[in-house]
This record gives sequence, C-alpha cells and structure tokens, in this order.
Amino acid sequence: MLHRRTAFTLVELLVVIAIIGILIALLLPAVQQAREAARRMQCANNLKQICLAFHNYADVNKGFPQARITGVYDGANSVFSGWPTAILPYIEQGNLAELYNDNLPHFHEDNQELVRTKIDLFVCPSTPNGDRQVQLSTGPVESTLIPDRYGAPGDYYVRLQTWVWPSGPTLDVGLDSNAATPLAKFTDGLSNTVLLGEVCARPVLYINGKPQSSPMTAQPGWSAWAGPQALRLRSYNSDCSAESDSSNVYQQAINVCNQQGLYSFHPGGAMVSLGDGSVRFLAETTDIETVVAMHSRSGGEVFEMP
Repeated sequence: MLHRRTAFTLVELLVVIAIIGILIALLLPAVQQAREAARRMQCANNLKQICLAFHNYADVNKGFPQARITGVYDGANSVFSGWPTAILPYIEQGNLAELYNDNLPHFHEDNQELVRTKIDLFVCPSTPNGDRQVQLSTGPVESTLIPDRYGAPGDYYVRLQTWVWPSGPTLDVGLDSNAATPLAKFTDGLSNTVLLGEVCARPVLYINGKPQSSPMTAQPGWSAWAGPQALRLRSYNSDCSAESDSSNVYQQAINVCNQQGLYSFHPGGAMVSLGDGSVRFLAETTDIETVVAMHSRSGGEVFEMP
C-alpha cells in the first residue's frame, strides 16, 4: 500500500512564519527593556563605586578630590587633570596611577598611555560608541583642540561654581578647583547634594537623543576621563539654546542636550549620585529649580527630593 507523505502546505507555512513574526515583535521590546534595565543598574553601580572612592580619598586627604587642577604649561593657562586621576588608587587602578605624571597636563604626550586607556567605571553602558577615542584640549575652547592627542571617554561629571541663568544667582556646587573640598562645605548635607551626574557621549553633540552634524561648542576637549570632567550646570530650551533668564517655563535641565546639562541615554531621565553615595534617577520632567537646589551644596534651599 502506498502512503502519501504529509507536508506543510504553503498556507500553513505562511501562517507559522506569521506567528513567529508576531512572537518576535511581542518579545523584542521586553528583551530590549530588560537589557536597558541591566545597563541602568550598572550605571548606578558605577556612580556608587565612584562616590565610594571619593569618600576613601577624603579619609586620607581631608576632603573630596579637586574638580580640576589648573596651571601654566608652555606659557599658557591649562587644565592639568581632574578628580578621575586623583581617585585611581581608590578604584583598584593603582598601576594606572603610577603611569600618570601629575607634573604634566593630561594632554601631554608622556601621559598618552594612561589617557587612552578605557576605564569601564567611567562610562555609562547605555552610551553609544563607548569605546571611542576623544580629542584632547589644552583648555576649555574649541580652538585649543590638539590634532594628534586623544583619550578614552568619560560620562560622569562633577559641577563647578555655576548658574542656570547668567542673570540669576551664582551657586556653590560640587567640588572646588586646585584643592581638596572639605566635607564641611556641604552645609546642605551630603544626602541633599548631587556630587556626580551623567553628561554622556561628549564631544559628539546630541539634542533630544539624536546626534548632530554641528560641533559641540561647550568645552569639547573636556570629554576624556583623564581631563577635568567638570562642567557648569545649565538648562536648555528644546533646541539646545540656553536662556539668559528664567522667563521661559519650557526649559529643561535633563536630556535636552549634552553641552553642559544632565544627559543620558536611559529612557526618561538621567542618573545622579548624591554626596552620601546614594543614586537617584532624575526624570526629564523634574522641575528645574529642584535640579538646581539638588546641586547646590550650601544654599539652604528647601525642596522635595525626587
């Protein structure tokens, strides 16, 4: 007796393919969300580890590390280094610390081996092209970029003495320059003061999640981890233009652009570390005045912690 061999018909095959496609479409967002959740958790851990290193540094040096060290090199004012090189021995990078000549600026050729070395702790895992090399600068302006000097990136920044609007008050925030910052200067309390925050993907200019063809104008050469990693805090309009005063109620401080504002590739907000080592996720909708108050270390502002 002959037996007919059964097989899928074309219609059945198309149905199976369609079902598989639907399942993939349903599962893919969940997989992507799970991956981003893991990256966000790693980012938070990075900030916690850096803040712990700050406290270990303070135990030895009677204060948090300096935001940046400035000096004169080759007849010009230059930025020698910042807090990241100071904490290398406290993040299990003692061998790298021995490579660094702190009598020379970070952009000097003798420091290139160190500066070009990527340190995963200083890079948010959600940032695109985290293995990039960024051009170094002798100072804060674009004209001082050095054609043949590069370094590995850094995504976490402290804040300098700052303002959100030039016409507004100047605030003491973050860390001092050229000297350790005693913890006693944080009179608002370490648990109420932002110490570190994300400003990711520099020096590529991003506006509302999209890379721009136009160059970054705010300290593009301060994008390597071994540089100062210290910026002023600014708020921006949706097109990345900075306001001169507080009249525009549509300004945002988070995820508008990465010139100087808080900026990450986590959906909906950015991570910051408070002085006590705790980490917060600040939503893009966080009120500007609250963001400013969180960064002020001695202003006595009253606010509700997000």
